[in-house]
Amino acid sequence: MTSKNLFFKLMKEDLKRRLWAVALLSLGFFFFYPVVAAFTAGEIKEYTDYARGLAKYEDGLVRWLSFNSGMTVFLMMLSALICGLSSFSYLNSKKQVDFYHGIPVRREKLFAANFLNGILILAVPYGICQILAVLVGIANGAGSSRLWQVALAAYGLHITYFILMYTTVVVAAMMTGHLLVGFLGAVVLESYMPVAMGIFVGYLTRFFGTYASELPGLLSEDVLMYGIRMSPVAEYIYQLARNGEQYNVPVPMAAPVLAAWAVSILLTALACVLYKKRPSEAAGKAMAFSVTCPVIRILLTVVSALGLGIFFHALRDSMGWAVFGIICGGGICHCVVEIIYHFDFRKLFSHKLQLVCCLGASVAILAVFRYDLLGYDRYLPKEGQVREAAVFVGEMTDWVSYGYSEQMPDGHYEWNYGSAYDQFQNMEYHDIENLLSIAAEGIEREEENKRKGKYWYDYDLTDASPEERLWSQVTVCYTLNSGRKVSRVYHMPIDGKIRPAMERLYENEEFQKGIFPVMTMTGEQVDSVHVRGKYSRNDKNEVVLNKLSDEEKKRMLETYQKEFAAMTMERMEREAPVGLIRFSKEIDEEAVAWWKKQEANQFEDYPGYRYRGWRDLVNKDFYPVYPSFTETIGLLEKQGVEMGGYLDDLDVRAIQVRPLVDHDLYDDRGWSSKEYDDGWKYFYINDSEEIRELRKVLIYDNLCYYDPFFRSEENVEINLMVWNLEEDEADRSSEEYEDGNWNDSVRVLIPEGQAPKDWWER
Repeated sequence: MTSKNLFFKLMKEDLKRRLWAVALLSLGFFFFYPVVAAFTAGEIKEYTDYARGLAKYEDGLVRWLSFNSGMTVFLMMLSALICGLSSFSYLNSKKQVDFYHGIPVRREKLFAANFLNGILILAVPYGICQILAVLVGIANGAGSSRLWQVALAAYGLHITYFILMYTTVVVAAMMTGHLLVGFLGAVVLESYMPVAMGIFVGYLTRFFGTYASELPGLLSEDVLMYGIRMSPVAEYIYQLARNGEQYNVPVPMAAPVLAAWAVSILLTALACVLYKKRPSEAAGKAMAFSVTCPVIRILLTVVSALGLGIFFHALRDSMGWAVFGIICGGGICHCVVEIIYHFDFRKLFSHKLQLVCCLGASVAILAVFRYDLLGYDRYLPKEGQVREAAVFVGEMTDWVSYGYSEQMPDGHYEWNYGSAYDQFQNMEYHDIENLLSIAAEGIEREEENKRKGKYWYDYDLTDASPEERLWSQVTVCYTLNSGRKVSRVYHMPIDGKIRPAMERLYENEEFQKGIFPVMTMTGEQVDSVHVRGKYSRNDKNEVVLNKLSDEEKKRMLETYQKEFAAMTMERMEREAPVGLIRFSKEIDEEAVAWWKKQEANQFEDYPGYRYRGWRDLVNKDFYPVYPSFTETIGLLEKQGVEMGGYLDDLDVRAIQVRPLVDHDLYDDRGWSSKEYDDGWKYFYINDSEEIRELRKVLIYDNLCYYDPFFRSEENVEINLMVWNLEEDEADRSSEEYEDGNWNDSVRVLIPEGQAPKDWWER
């Protein structure tokens, strides 16, 4: 009983010492929660519809009280520093240390009293103010169950991560003997790993041209993120970002919370051990334990040297400047740390040998990355080592929609942007021999770039041969026999000598199913078929086949899949799409119907949604229909849908032709770059017969977006000058338009070799 009373007396005396912290945090949370809840309630009256105003108020209060409140996160970080450093501030004064340690009580009990107070100083005011804010919200009409649920969940999560940061600060306080140094130590412990991992990633991306950060592997973003998350602050922010709008889209938090508590317990135990072993004479010194001095000095010096080294290399692309950065960064950091340790400018170079070794190690690390001494960019497994693989060629599939329609918890629909990487990670490609030939070409191109002192993004296509003008990012993920995944990304031409391997890849069924979502759809998933066979700026001319039987939908999908799978790169070069088709799922139709309803209501219920990419719901997931898709076109014609003549309905008044040539070419013709840049060099075709003949071969530019291999004339830009009734100002008199009797232009292409020869003279 006496022991318990003594413990509470210790806590009471400690609270008296820190009344300033109690008052500061209480005042801050009072204004931050109940005052804000009462103040924002006044916004309800700003709405003519009380129910709508109340709903907006409740949503805003929920956001404010939730785990995703950024201001609360900032307050928790600041409070962790205040509480952690103030809990054991007496350790920085020799007189106070002698007084506290002279009390006839075990150090563990003294530590526990001060440590627990540091948590209660925040937890109690925060909890009381959260409760007051909820009561204010309820008093103003907000739903009690929703507010209590969000507030309690947020309280538990914020307190969890506060304790994690708080224990880290306490450890820093135990390792130092000065308040300012303790603050700096806490900053180092909280930020060292994110900074170190950021520099490491900088070296990977700067010097390894084949580094694929987003894909599986030992150096992937997902793996490196675990290193970054070793910082309590980084883990806190990571969980905040991972939650998204936690009040709307909860994510499982049990595992992260348990991990946070486990680490907090370990850090608390470490702090207690350090407190017991800490010598009393450490008060007033920079570091309480001399054994930690060289470790911290070396870690900070190396990271600073490497950080400034990569900074200078990025600025000047020079190894000389990189070494200069290493010397400056490491030397300055080493000297600053020595000054802090000794509080004496004369101790700048107390450990010269350590400094030289740190700088030498940093230069060696730079050389390993710069000259790829470990062969990262040259990695190419043997065929027998690879069980299966996945490959993504960006230029082939940039047009593919990898997302999906999704209904959010508040009722609205959005297009959830997916990634080609999400899709192709399910690919099981087994033509390893062909894949390795592609990868070998990528390695050769990377080595060539290094010999020329270039990075892939510096490569000038004018250096390429005429048959190698189509360059692409090629991403490969090998699954080795052991199950380990290794990923690389290459930048290379996908035509030229590598063309046969690319054709073999494109025609492979495993590749197609892994990279084109439509190839894995089933008839049961199809709700409606959308077809665009006529030009329109929007979906006005879109035909929706929503009365098809299950058998008709299945047959149309399977027919399209068969004909799409039969396409080759050679056919795509000379065959342009004549229309677009979309096999829409049930949720896609629900999303479109929801959007049309909101548009009819002028987005009254969701005023901000129209600015959030809602057009994606109706424009995504289309695939090209080629003239050779005779069976698909036949099925569509049976449903009354005509394909072909995509531009036939346009009222074309003239055709504008503009040359697109290199400066050297038009200089030879006597043109100046100023003339070309100002758009002076173009002409109009107004003859109706000539327009009629050209329209037989001209192709809508946007359709060719779905065919990256189509060969069109690259030296001209062609626009159909049209009178477009879809334009908002179509009721204006044609005389009001500067260019004559047209009010719109439509970009078109002409197949390679079919441009009239007299265009250059004209």
